[in-house]
Amino acid sequence: MKQKINVLVVEDNEYYNNIIFNALQQSTHFVKKKMKYQLVLHSFIDSSDCMEKIESREFIDNDVIAFVDYNMGNGISGAQIIRLLKKENSNTLAVLLSQSRKIEERSTQNNYDFCVIKDTFAPALCRLYLDQFIENKFL
Repeated sequence: MKQKINVLVVEDNEYYNNIIFNALQQSTHFVKKKMKYQLVLHSFIDSSDCMEKIESREFIDNDVIAFVDYNMGNGISGAQIIRLLKKENSNTLAVLLSQSRKIEERSTQNNYDFCVIKDTFAPALCRLYLDQFIENKFL
């Protein structure tokens, strides 16, 4: 049985969520020949739905890479989502998505591994982080 990698895109802007999700989907086609794992992509526009899924412990036994928007709405921040993910699963790599460089500078206060500024290069950067995560785990 293949090991599962859960890829989460947590972004409340539907358009931007689709852009990131599609960029990450391209990554799966690139590495399919070498797959020793099952890549499962999840997209969340509503932060509450994401929190429920995390609390259900669905991601607990698998590797997780999460691309999480800092300002999610619903009274839940990206930092809260990342904190819960890492609490539930120590095999989580968290990439914080933000429009502000100020968030990037406060990395010691947050629990994310990388920060991506939402600009024209963000989808490609997210894909590179996913590719690197896969290579580090399985290739």
